[in-house]
Amino acid sequence: MKHAALFFILSITFAARSTGTAVATATPSAAQAIELERALGKWQSTERFEGEPRITVAFRSKGRSVEGWALLLGQHRKTDDRATLGLSFAEAAWDGQRFLFSTILPEDEGTIGWELHIATPTTAVLTALTEDGQPIQDELKWEMKR
Repeated sequence: MKHAALFFILSITFAARSTGTAVATATPSAAQAIELERALGKWQSTERFEGEPRITVAFRSKGRSVEGWALLLGQHRKTDDRATLGLSFAEAAWDGQRFLFSTILPEDEGTIGWELHIATPTTAVLTALTEDGQPIQDELKWEMKR
């Protein structure tokens, strides 16, 4: 699938299912555990749609794994260019600076690998990294904040 098609699919993404992305198994030090706790929570894009964040992602601990959701506003779906779309994911990996997670596109259209790189306690960058395990050539990035 070409990047333009990916962008279109992302624009009409529906609900996503868990992909089974592996969670880092190393036992975190106390400092890493604090970093994870600080990284958890809701992140919102600085890009706006009608005064609201265009993209919001949230992460929470569930036992030994991290799960979350994403909400995309103002997306195109069929004849609606104001659709609100939801994605969910489970078993996001945390490496001390970023969350890595994956969503499955509807109707078995493939997977998208994502990264939320935490820059500071209040800023981050959300990036679509891969499509069906292959690197995405064009950048799909959103500046995020708390």
